[in-house]
Amino acid sequence: MNRKLKALALATSFTVLAPVSAIAEPHYLIAQIQIEDNKKYFEEYGPAALATLMNVDAKVLVATPTVANLEGEWDGNWTVVVEFPSEEHAMKNWYHNDQYGEAKLIRQSAATLNNLIIAPGFVPPAQ
Repeated sequence: MNRKLKALALATSFTVLAPVSAIAEPHYLIAQIQIEDNKKYFEEYGPAALATLMNVDAKVLVATPTVANLEGEWDGNWTVVVEFPSEEHAMKNWYHNDQYGEAKLIRQSAATLNNLIIAPGFVPPAQ
């Protein structure tokens, strides 16, 4: 009887986990930026970048000069976090897209620090 319960529990856990792994995970762009030319960044880059983000169903979760540094160093004067439906949306449909390529040049010319990373949502450690 105990063996049957274990087999049922194992089968149920695979059934529950299987659909979740088939769904594309959200990915997050995290940026530390040191803006030097506020006018260029906010009047030229901002509207251009926002338009490209809206085209790929991205969500701007954070865009602020105000962060509370808890540990270590956090460089730059502007922090941005953007959620994308998937890594493909972030990389192929946005970052490497020609439309964002033009906006990216504006950002790079208006800022001296452009630290950008892309990371998946929570990834549990292997069991």
